[in-house]
Amino acid sequence: MNTDHARWFKSGIRSLAPIERGLVDDTLHRLQWNENPIDFPADLKEEVMQRMAQLEWSRYPRGSRPWQLIGRLAQHTGVPAEQIVVSEGSADLIKLIMAATLQPGATVVMPAPTFLLYRLNARMQEANRIEIPLVPENGYALPVAALSEAAQQHQAPLVVVCAPNNPTGTVYDLADLRQLAIGCPGLLVIDAAYAEFCHQDLTPLLDLDNVVIVRTFSKVYAMAGVRVGYALTSAAIARELQKVVTVFPLSVFSEVTATVALENYDRFMAARDVLVKERERLAAALRGVPGVRVFSSGTNFLLVQLDYPKQALLSHLVKQHHVLISDMAAYPELDNCVRISLGTPAQNDLVIQGFRELSAQQTL
Repeated sequence: MNTDHARWFKSGIRSLAPIERGLVDDTLHRLQWNENPIDFPADLKEEVMQRMAQLEWSRYPRGSRPWQLIGRLAQHTGVPAEQIVVSEGSADLIKLIMAATLQPGATVVMPAPTFLLYRLNARMQEANRIEIPLVPENGYALPVAALSEAAQQHQAPLVVVCAPNNPTGTVYDLADLRQLAIGCPGLLVIDAAYAEFCHQDLTPLLDLDNVVIVRTFSKVYAMAGVRVGYALTSAAIARELQKVVTVFPLSVFSEVTATVALENYDRFMAARDVLVKERERLAAALRGVPGVRVFSSGTNFLLVQLDYPKQALLSHLVKQHHVLISDMAAYPELDNCVRISLGTPAQNDLVIQGFRELSAQQTL
């Protein structure tokens, strides 16, 4: 009997390696996944559970879409409800958008380096991928002309940009994003997962009918484990996207939690301001360490390039300070770079100490 069960799957799926994140040792300080170190407030968790206790868990959500949350998002963003699509995390929305727009052999255009999920989803759809290099010498600025030219040349149905960019942390000018959208023959999807950390409002771009702005509750709202994301776009595009979003896209728990978060927006922005100050403190301290280059960031992480082998630093931080940061080995463009997610002040102090110790060892 033929036991090659993989043959039943698309070639784009068979070519992929499984995505696996092993269990992390809870004794380690996890500064590698761009999580929020300031947890969802305890009193708001209690509020969520009180609301959940009043609901019948045996029932499906009251509508095929989470209308209570969509209404709250419409108030919060100023975008009409018919232009909002909600799903279980921004990663899920991006996957759905790419599945809905990319035929096998179609072209998707993106800068590089950027969030690896885009590359993965393109392969899954058996699409061609054109990656336009970001150049460190000009601060990884968005290559608008090159992206537009590639999209037009290949009549790409999709251009994907992460703004601010992960993993470089680069903030792109609103004018550049507008120019790119105008130059795209298809959709421009802007993954704005980190936009709150640079105080950037992208909704003015929605006067263009080919823009999709994807947002998440994972970062600034400290809800990575709850899984809520949403897209802002034109009403026409929203209608098409809604066709591929699963019925009941959020659990009742996710909708209630996100609603409570929006009701307490000011508290989360105050926590954001604390993180931004901590980001600048950490960046300034690391810039004072010999052999270290810190790139400007508008996110909750820092990209750092080293003059000495990065494995020495990664090992030292784990062994001596129980700190995990991200090795950028998956990005060939980021030679000898690491990415540091912001932690608590005490965790960031451990990072600073580890960098200083390694730098001192290099000069001996």
